[in-house]
Amino acid sequence: MPKAGRIALVGLLAATPVLARAAALRDNLFAVAVAGNDTAWAVGNFGSIYATTNGGTSWQPRQSTTKQPLFSIAFADERTGWIVGKSGTILRTTDGGDTWAAQKNPIEPAKHFFKVAAVDPTTAWAVGDWGAVVQTRDGGATWRDRSLSGLPVERIESPDRMMQTITDDIILYDVAFPDAQHGFIAGEFGTLLATEDGGEHWRQVAVPTEKTLFGLSFRSPTEGWVVGIDGIILRTTDGGQTWITQNGLTETGAIEDVSFVEAMANPGLYAVSVNGQRGVVVGDAGAFFVSDDGGGTWKRRHLPAEHRLTWMRDARLGTSGRAFMVGAAGFTASLTGDEVTVPPARQRDQ
Repeated sequence: MPKAGRIALVGLLAATPVLARAAALRDNLFAVAVAGNDTAWAVGNFGSIYATTNGGTSWQPRQSTTKQPLFSIAFADERTGWIVGKSGTILRTTDGGDTWAAQKNPIEPAKHFFKVAAVDPTTAWAVGDWGAVVQTRDGGATWRDRSLSGLPVERIESPDRMMQTITDDIILYDVAFPDAQHGFIAGEFGTLLATEDGGEHWRQVAVPTEKTLFGLSFRSPTEGWVVGIDGIILRTTDGGQTWITQNGLTETGAIEDVSFVEAMANPGLYAVSVNGQRGVVVGDAGAFFVSDDGGGTWKRRHLPAEHRLTWMRDARLGTSGRAFMVGAAGFTASLTGDEVTVPPARQRDQ
């Protein structure tokens, strides 16, 4: 299968996970955000929004203004946050999540937003389908179209790299700003973009793979991680000039060349979060990795037996070191040290 076809197939599987076990119909959860030591938010299918104020012991549904699937949530502070999703959906709260108001999207609604980054209470970025990039600097009163079709990007010119240009048909999966001036965007074909002037100009960053990158985490302009297809975990300590492959298969090959054993050993990874000395990565087939040395090394961990193959889409660490993980069929879990806590279904649905 050609590389593009393989990436499309993996993208489809990521959007429509096969559940590892039979379960009552509950919302697939696609993203989680931490708003305090014990407070977190999760979003998912059918416009679902959930909150926990007790460290993930129970989750309560919150009022939503849409039935569209919601793919990402981020808070700039305890009161101000954004949610983005299918068909260019953008929601904003200024009261700590009690209410969410729709905001006007400047690009065609056929494009979905997969990730939002809240830089501060007035500044946010969102990325998604077919090179979609939007930005606000006024709290979302207006959003500016910064899509790849018109975004100035300093491109890599390298004879040993198949993708030498950034085109507007590349799907973008994650965006992060470690500070107001420095930001990163990750996506298909090993795409990684960086800005050093608050997003006015972007440059292409070389990474040691041409496979899709689904998640990234930068805790400073120089130190960061990206994760993606085939268990890829990459780390940089110099702003992307050099990379260390910490896990996974970075070389491109046909999907039929990957054995079942290799696929299970290196499942797709969708999100990475590093805070202080703690780090967490989650992905397909119940795969998650934990770091206790600030992302220097990673150890694979396992969910409890009844959730062993659960698909997980996102994870975030709070300042206390507790991680929140979310995924298929309303799955939620918290991770403290090496202990994984999965609340009973009745508590997740409260």
